[in-house]
Amino acid sequence: MTQTVPLEIVWRNLKAPSRRQRWEQITQDSATSHYLVQQLISTLVGSFWATTSSLEILRGGRAA
Repeated sequence: MTQTVPLEIVWRNLKAPSRRQRWEQITQDSATSHYLVQQLISTLVGSFWATTSSLEILRGGRAA
């Protein structure tokens, strides 16, 4: 029988980069709202917002 050792964190990055995110509403009507979820990306050239996902929120019920 093989025994396994439980996983544990042995080192934490105390200077981990922080994430800045924002939600931007792009459209809205009586039944739905569309949002872009964006994250601030920093490069040597500069910083910019990159879209990480797109959401559609429906009012008044569930959708499959």
